[in-house]
Amino acid sequence: MLESKKKMAQSFSDLKVAMEKGRGDPKEIFSIFKQGCLDFTQETQKAPREALTPFLDLVRQLGQKIQTGDHSAVFELMDKMKGMKKTCHEKYK
Repeated sequence: MLESKKKMAQSFSDLKVAMEKGRGDPKEIFSIFKQGCLDFTQETQKAPREALTPFLDLVRQLGQKIQTGDHSAVFELMDKMKGMKKTCHEKYK
């Protein structure tokens, strides 16, 4: 498994905990998640670029909602990301 994928998974989980339980700084954790996402999309050879663009758009939106403190939108976007991950894994893993 790519290191960037591990970073994405761990930081996504950490972000969820930070948002739900107030443990950790969501902005700081998001920064790690975002970098993992950018690294992964550059490293992976399994998914085509056109499949990764909508994901990166969700990452951008998630960052904006974290910055503004819109918790309900953050959880909504995180749910969309989970669905997108499942679909991507079914197609390209």
